[in-house]
Amino acid sequence: MRSPSGVNAARGGKHTTRAIAGKLRQLAWWTSGARIDLDGSGRAAYRVAMTDLQWTRVTDAGEGAFSLELPAGWQHDVRSFRVGPAVRRAARAVSPDGSVRLSLHDPDLPNFFEPSSGFIPTPGVHQIAPYVEAGSFLPQYLQQRFGTAPGFAADAPRPEPDLAQQSVQQSAAQGVQLRVTSASAPFRFTDQGRPVEALAIGSTLSFGSGWVADVCVVFAVGGQPDRQLLLHAMQSERTNQQWQAGENQRFAGQQAINAQQSALWMQTSQAMHDQRMSGIAAAGAANTAIHNERVATAEAGTAAYLDRLNQSMPTGSEAGVGAPGLDEQHRFINALREEETVRTGTGDDVQVDAGADRYFVDEANRRWVGASGNVQANDFTAAGLNPDDWQEGEVRR
Repeated sequence: MRSPSGVNAARGGKHTTRAIAGKLRQLAWWTSGARIDLDGSGRAAYRVAMTDLQWTRVTDAGEGAFSLELPAGWQHDVRSFRVGPAVRRAARAVSPDGSVRLSLHDPDLPNFFEPSSGFIPTPGVHQIAPYVEAGSFLPQYLQQRFGTAPGFAADAPRPEPDLAQQSVQQSAAQGVQLRVTSASAPFRFTDQGRPVEALAIGSTLSFGSGWVADVCVVFAVGGQPDRQLLLHAMQSERTNQQWQAGENQRFAGQQAINAQQSALWMQTSQAMHDQRMSGIAAAGAANTAIHNERVATAEAGTAAYLDRLNQSMPTGSEAGVGAPGLDEQHRFINALREEETVRTGTGDDVQVDAGADRYFVDEANRRWVGASGNVQANDFTAAGLNPDDWQEGEVRR
C-alpha cells in the first residue's frame, strides 16, 4: 500500500521548520532519561495502578493555549508551536524511573488538503493528499516513525469507533461537522537492549476540503503499556477559551487586512483580483475549519497567553522610562518570530514585523507601517494614507 503523503514528515524531515526544530529535540519521542531500576525478574520496578495515581493539571508552557492532566511527580514538557498560520501541540511525560512514557500529538505532522480543494500549500505547514482513514494511516505512520528501531514490529490496527464517535459529538457541539476515524495498534522495539512495549492511538479528521491526523502513544519498558493511562491524559485535554477568543479575533483581523489589500489590488486588475479572492476564500475557510477542529477536540482550559504578555514587568535600563521593557519570554518569542512589540500612545501593544527603525500605528483600524529615517506627512499622503490617522509608537525591548 502506498504510504499516505505527509507521513514522512513525522520523522522530523523536510517538513520540520526552523521555528520548531529546536523544540522537537526537547520533545523527542524516546530519549534516554532516568536510569530504570529492575527487580530480580528483569522487569521495570515502577508500577502504579490507575486507582493509585494522583493527577495534576499542566498548562501549555508555550502560549497557555491548552492544558491536560498528567500523573503527579512525572517529568513533563507540554507546549504549543506556531508553524505559519497553524498552531500545533505536543505533550511528553516520563515516570520517575523512566520506565513509562507518554507522547501526545506529533507537531511535525502537516495539515492535509484534498487534491480537489485547489488549495495552495505552504511548505512545512500544509500538504496535498487525499483523506486516509486511521486504520490505514496509523500502521504506515508507525513504520515511518519507529521502523528503524531494532526489533520493531507492530500488530494489526484495531478500529476504535467509540473514540471516533466522541470526537464527532464534541465537534457537533461546536457546530462543526467532521468525518472521524480512530484506530489503535500495539507495537514494540528494543532500546539499548531493553524491550519496549507501546500502544498508539491515532485519528484522522476530515472537514471536507482538508483533514488532519493525530497520534498519541504510551511506552513501557519491561511491561505492558497502560491503555487507561493514555486515554485519561488524552481525554483530559482542554483548550483555553480566552486564548481561543484571542485567536479568533486575530484571525478576523487578518482576514480584514487581506480583504483590504485585495480591494486595492482590484483597482489595477479585475482578473488578478478574482484569482486572489478565490485563494483567500479557500485559505480562510480551510484555516477556520482547522481552528474549529482544534477547539472541538480540546475544549476549555486555563491562563491566556495574550493576557500574560500584557502583564510584563519593566526590565533593565528601560524600567520607569518610556514604554516598559519586555519579560524574557516575550523577548524570546519576538526573536523567534522576527517581530517587535510597539506601545501606542493609548498604552496598547501591537505586534509588528522586525526590520524598521520607526513604527506608526492606526489604532482605530489596528494597522501599522514601518519606516526608516525621517518621515513626513507627505509620505503618508503619497502612500494613500491619511497622516492624521497614524501615530508613532515606541518599540518595547
